[in-house]
Amino acid sequence: MELLAQSENKSQVQRLLDKVIEDTESETRMPEEVAASILQNILQKDKVPVVAFQRKKTFLMSAVRVAAAATVILFISGAAYWVIRNQNNTRSTASVVIPNKKVDKILPGGNHAILTMADGSTIVLDSVRNGNIQSGSATISKQGGMLVYDGSSPAKSQTAVVYNTLTTPAGGQYKLILADGSKVWLNASSSLHFPTAFTGKERNVELTGEAYFEIAKNKEKPFHVNVNGMQVEVLGTHFNVNAYADENSIKTSLLEGSVKIKRGSVSGLLKPGQQGVLENNNNDLKIKKVNMDEVVAWKNGLFQFNGAGIKTIMLEISRWYNVEIVYSGNVPQRSFVGKISRDAALPDVLKILELSNVKFNVTGRRIIVQ
Repeated sequence: MELLAQSENKSQVQRLLDKVIEDTESETRMPEEVAASILQNILQKDKVPVVAFQRKKTFLMSAVRVAAAATVILFISGAAYWVIRNQNNTRSTASVVIPNKKVDKILPGGNHAILTMADGSTIVLDSVRNGNIQSGSATISKQGGMLVYDGSSPAKSQTAVVYNTLTTPAGGQYKLILADGSKVWLNASSSLHFPTAFTGKERNVELTGEAYFEIAKNKEKPFHVNVNGMQVEVLGTHFNVNAYADENSIKTSLLEGSVKIKRGSVSGLLKPGQQGVLENNNNDLKIKKVNMDEVVAWKNGLFQFNGAGIKTIMLEISRWYNVEIVYSGNVPQRSFVGKISRDAALPDVLKILELSNVKFNVTGRRIIVQ
C-alpha cells in the first residue's frame, strides 16, 4: 500500500486498475438502480456536476464499468491513506516499545557458520575469503555462503574416515555440498557432523537442529541422517528434518522420493507431501500430509505460517534474530497465516504481529511478549 501511494508509481497503478476493470467486465452486473446511485454519490462527493441521463442499455454498461473503476480506486486510495495515517499514529502509540537508551541494532540473520576440523581446530567462515581453505586429504572451498567438499578423487576404502562439523549460530545459516555431491542447507542454531569422504557401504551424517537435504542418488550406498536416536534412511531424495532440542518432536518432511524413518522398533515409510512426527518422550510415530512450502520456507528466505501460534513464531524469530524471548502475563492466543521475508528488520516483523493485539517490549536483545 505504501508503494501504491507513491507518486512515481501512479502510471503503473493506473495501468493495473485498467486491467482489473477490463478483466472483470464479464462478471455479474449490478442492478441498474444501484449502479446509477453509486455513480451519483461518487460525482456528488467529488463536487462535480451531476448530469441527468436516460436508462439505456449502452449507458448502463458504461455505468457499471465506471462504478467498478471508482470502487477499486476508492478502495485502494482509502487503504493507502489508512496505512499512511496509521504509520503516523504508530510513531507515538505503537505497541512495539523500544527504550530511548542506546541499544544494539538487531539485524536479521545471514550466512554465518563455524567449521570444526577433525583435530579440533576451528575456522570462522565469515572471516575467510572465497576459495580453497584446505587441500590434501580433503579439498574444501568456500563459495559465498556455501562450503564445498571436492569428491572428484574418491577416497580408498581402507582410508580412515575423517569427520568435520559445520555449526551455525543463532542468526546464521549455511549451505554445504558433501563429497558425494549431496546438498545440505543448515538453518540457524544447527550443526551437521559428516565425513570428508564417503567410504564403505553407507553414507552417515549426524544432525542437530534443522536442515534441508537433497541427496545424490547412489543405490549402492544408502544415506543415513542420524538425529537424537532416530535415523532417516534414503537412497536419493529431497527432505527436511526439524530436530531442535527446545521442541517436543522430530519432524521429517518429504518433498521428493521416499525415506524410511526408524527409532528402536518403530519405523515408517514416507511418501512425497507427508511428514513423520516422532515425539521426544515416546516412539509414537505419526504420519500426516503437510504444506511443504511452509516446511521449507526458511530455506527460501521466508517465515511462513498457516495457523501457527505466537510461541511457534517467536521460536523461529529467536533463532533467526538471535534474541531472547520472555512471556509476560496472559499472552493472547492467536493463529497467524501469512509470509514475511527473513530479510525484514525485526521492528517491522513485530509491527506485523502486533496487529493481532500481541504487544512486544524490546530491551537490548530481549523481547518481552505481552
